[in-house]
Amino acid sequence: AKRIRDAFDRAMDANANATRERDAPDAVADAACDVERRAHVISGRVAQLDSNMKSLKLELSALNDALMDMEGKAKEGDGAYDTMETRAALYGARRVIQGAGPGGDLYGYMKPKTTHSRFLRLFVGGAVEINSVRQEARLRLKEEYYHFRDQNTVVYVLAPLALLLGYSERVHPKALDATQIGYLRAFYPIALQLYWVWLLYFYTALALRENILRVNGSTIRPWWIKHHYYSAAMALCVLTMDLDSPACEAFTLRFLLFTTLQGVVMLVQNRYQRFRLYTRVAMGKASPMDVASIELSGGQLKLLYPLLFGLQAMQLYVGASVLFVVMTTYRIESHIMREWQASVAGVLFVLMAVGNFTATLNTLRSKRSFAHKKRTRSQSFHQD
Repeated sequence: AKRIRDAFDRAMDANANATRERDAPDAVADAACDVERRAHVISGRVAQLDSNMKSLKLELSALNDALMDMEGKAKEGDGAYDTMETRAALYGARRVIQGAGPGGDLYGYMKPKTTHSRFLRLFVGGAVEINSVRQEARLRLKEEYYHFRDQNTVVYVLAPLALLLGYSERVHPKALDATQIGYLRAFYPIALQLYWVWLLYFYTALALRENILRVNGSTIRPWWIKHHYYSAAMALCVLTMDLDSPACEAFTLRFLLFTTLQGVVMLVQNRYQRFRLYTRVAMGKASPMDVASIELSGGQLKLLYPLLFGLQAMQLYVGASVLFVVMTTYRIESHIMREWQASVAGVLFVLMAVGNFTATLNTLRSKRSFAHKKRTRSQSFHQD
């Protein structure tokens, strides 16, 4: 009887296994059909979401354009728009777009105001999508830009300072013996060339990152980016200059002294303006994507303006003096063309000095105009 039961159990197990083997393909086919059905459903939802996003971008862009038009008329003093109720409503609408509403920051959902610049298309092409939708991603871009700039600003100060000390010891040795002077004179041109290479990389990287930030909503002034274009072109010119030429000697010493002083001012200006920008963002007077400048073209602290004007005058002197050395040393046209790098670098320095001076004056004018309008509006309000 036991053997009969064992044989019966084995027969039942074999029958169950055969049934599972017959039903397995049907179960797999049903699971695959279910996956296909879910894929179609999700694809439809994605298509609907994409359509909603496109219409939302158009609607938000039209709303922002209308808001900007009304804000412009209110700033111009149009009577219909220059009322406390209208200004409060416009301010509330702008705050909602900036992130005070339930949807968070809405700038990323609008159509980009700026397209890829020629500089950006040169490096990444025109088909690359670099506009981030979420504010968190755009703020990471901004903070990474600040991190890159802060780290390299320290190098911007220390590298020319070390080269200046090396140049002084190379020409008038005081602390080094003859062997050390020989090593210094051998390796100094290499260090100087590496510094030019680093400057080319630094200004090119800054211009590239600032173009990306502009596409993502940062209100970076065009002159800042142009300044970096000119600076990168200047670094490329001096990189190919003959280091033993009188023009290079005249340019290098003046340039290293200028960049050392400029770097110190940049450190002070950068820290103060970032603090001011965070305050303005907290008060709703600036966008979270706005970027504080480190160039010689404006500031908030009154102490900075004498320093800025002084450095701009020094920048103009450096460019003009290099041009003077080139013209007086190489009077023959062929010799001037042989040292074209110094001439181009001098012209670029003069252009940057004039541009920085103009930008600083424009900043001062805009601040005084804003303060005057604010006092006039306050007086009219108290009179009413």
